[in-house]
Parts: sequence; structure tokens; C-alpha cells
Amino acid sequence: MAKNDLNLMYGLDKLSFEGKDLGYIEEDSFDWGGAKGEVTDIRAAQKKGYPVAKIPKSNGTVNPTFDLIQFNYENMAEIMGGEVKTDNESKPIGWGAPSNIVMCSGKFTIDTDSGQRITIPNALLSVYITGNLNLTSVSKLKCELGIMEPADGGEPFSIEDITE
Repeated sequence: MAKNDLNLMYGLDKLSFEGKDLGYIEEDSFDWGGAKGEVTDIRAAQKKGYPVAKIPKSNGTVNPTFDLIQFNYENMAEIMGGEVKTDNESKPIGWGAPSNIVMCSGKFTIDTDSGQRITIPNALLSVYITGNLNLTSVSKLKCELGIMEPADGGEPFSIEDITE
């Protein structure tokens, strides 16, 4: 897929964890969760107005959130732990929640409709079930990616054109 000529980034095409497509993401639920970087203002008693210096404390961060609305039992076990229940022919027919704390971490990729791929080599995925049981909406798996520095010290995430 070629990137658009205006260098815009839009549309969620696919979100994968460790190379496996996670399924349907609710429309308009993906949010970068961006926060500005922090600085420390250095103030002098003799200067009553503005600080005399600003010391950078941290870069801006992102903590993407999204709502997974496809309750695929195998994917649920992959990202939330627990057990896939199967019938006599090994067909998935359910999921059992884990009794212990499970946090999944690994590589996430996000493909956009505009032709970019966001690669996050090391993120912690936090998931819980939310939403309603009614006929006007669907239940969902509320997901948050906590981006961490990769073990090799490389880039926390990258945005590149999809070339395949």
C-alpha cells in the first residue's frame, strides 16, 4: 500500500500482537493517549516574570487505547490469559478467565488505511471487559498499551511507510 501524497495518517486497518491480528476494533475507539513532555522551570529571585531557564525532564509519551469488540476466544487467552474451552473436535467454544494476574507484553504493529505501519517493539497490554449487554451496543475488551523501552535500547516506536 502506498502512502497518501499529503503525508496524512488516518484510519485503523489492522492491529497485531506478536504477528497475530487481534480482530475488530470499535470504530473511533483508537486513541494515541498522547501527553506532552515535561520541563522544570528554573526561577531566579531577581527575575519576577519568566523562568531564567527550562530543563527538559522527559519527552512526550503515548499510551494508545482501543476497544476490541471481537470476542475471539483464542485471542482473549492470548492477551488476557485464561483457558480456551474446546468441544470434542478441539473447536473453541468458550474462554475461562485466569485466576492469577496476567499481563501480556510484546511487539505490536498497527497498519493504517493511509499506508503507514506503526511498530511498537515492547509494550505491556492491559485488558479488561467492559460495555453493556443490550441490543444497541456490544461488549468490549478495553485495551491500553504501555509503551516501554525495548531491551536493546532501540526506538520505543516507529512510523514507516508500508512497502509490502
